[in-house]
Amino acid sequence: MAKKRKIRRTKKSKSNNILLIGGAVVLLAIVALSQINTGPVVKVKDSNVSDIKKTKEASKPLNIPKKEKAINKKSINERELMIRFAELDWNSNKKVSKSEYLYYFKNKSTGKKQFKIIDKDKSGSISYKEYKAYRIR
Repeated sequence: MAKKRKIRRTKKSKSNNILLIGGAVVLLAIVALSQINTGPVVKVKDSNVSDIKKTKEASKPLNIPKKEKAINKKSINERELMIRFAELDWNSNKKVSKSEYLYYFKNKSTGKKQFKIIDKDKSGSISYKEYKAYRIR
């Protein structure tokens, strides 16, 4: 009987597989990027941009009304106000009591002063209308 030859096979390491896959990905990326055609770069001359410079009206200053700065004007998001009011109103009775309001203040005396400012009708609770009026001001 003939002896069977033992063949040693090396185990493929994971790091070799990762290197091969990484190299293939880089090669594909290079091939893909080389196929992109950006076209020739064309410079635009000022005279081709517009014919406005050639008209007589272009020399006159434009009469544009002044706009208010966005910094000075508060933008009100009704949905945000409703969500914030709902967060304050734990028991969902459509009114924020003093205890519900003061929960968010570390300094309770500051919270009490602010609550008095918001509660215009002195009912002891803040309605949505009062809260909205305070936030809009």
